[in-house]
Amino acid sequence: MKLFSKTEVRDRLKGLLPQLADRSELEFSILRKLLSILEGKQNIIAYAPDPRYEVDILPVIESSALPRPTSFLEIRHSARWFFPKIDKNKSLQFLRPFEFQKNEWGLFEPIGDENILPEDADLILIPALGYNEKGFRLGRGGGYYDRVLNSEKVQKKCIGFSFSKFFPVPFGEEGHDRKVGKIITENGIHSFFD
Repeated sequence: MKLFSKTEVRDRLKGLLPQLADRSELEFSILRKLLSILEGKQNIIAYAPDPRYEVDILPVIESSALPRPTSFLEIRHSARWFFPKIDKNKSLQFLRPFEFQKNEWGLFEPIGDENILPEDADLILIPALGYNEKGFRLGRGGGYYDRVLNSEKVQKKCIGFSFSKFFPVPFGEEGHDRKVGKIITENGIHSFFD
C-alpha cells in the first residue's frame, strides 16, 4: 500500500468526511457497538465532536450539557463523563462539565472544576480524522492527544472511531504518534493490543 504524508491525508479526509452519505446510519451502527464496551465503566473521557470530521458520540452520553444531537439511541450510558479542554500551557486537561463554551476553533470545551487524569479513567474515547492499519491516530496536527497518551497502559483503554470507507488511512506513523487500543467502525471492532 502506498503511504501518503499526513498533510495529504488530512486535507483529503477534511474534504471527504463532510460529504459522507448515510452518515447518521453509520454513526448509529458504530455507537451500538460502543455500548457493549461501556458496560461497567464509570469514569469515561469523551470528546465534543466536530460533526464535520468526527464520529458523533453524544447520543450515548447521558446528561450531557452539550446541545443534543438529532439522532437518538434508546440506551444511554450513565457514567461520570469528562471532556478535554486546552489549558493556557497548550496541554489537555479533562474536566467534568457543568456547562460548555466554544473555544477559538469553534469547538465545545467544558467548564468544570473536577478533573481526571487519563491514567485514572476507565475508558478514553478519542477523536481523530482517521487511523492507519496499526491503530495509529491521525489528528489535526497539534499533538495534544499524542502528548497525553504517552504510555501503553493509557493507550490500551483508548477507543477510536472511524467509518469503514476511511479505515485504514494510508499514512506512516512518526515517533511521537500514538495508537489506540481499539477502533470501532460500523463493520466491526479492531483491537491493537489484544
